Amino acid sequence: MTINVAKQIFLENERGSIRTDKYADFLLVNKDVLSCPVTEIHTAKPAATYFEGKKVFSM
Repeated sequence: MTINVAKQIFLENERGSIRTDKYADFLLVNKDVLSCPVTEIHTAKPAATYFEGKKVFSM
């Protein structure tokens, strides 16, 4: 969840960014989607998912 979505549902103090005392919910992908060609972003695959700071999925 991004900070803007967290603000919309009034959870910005708990979620929406990576900081101390916030839940660590994030997804790691196998490709740098910020630097790869736009035509390759759709090929990014999940490598790991973390929910509340705990790994819940990994390849």
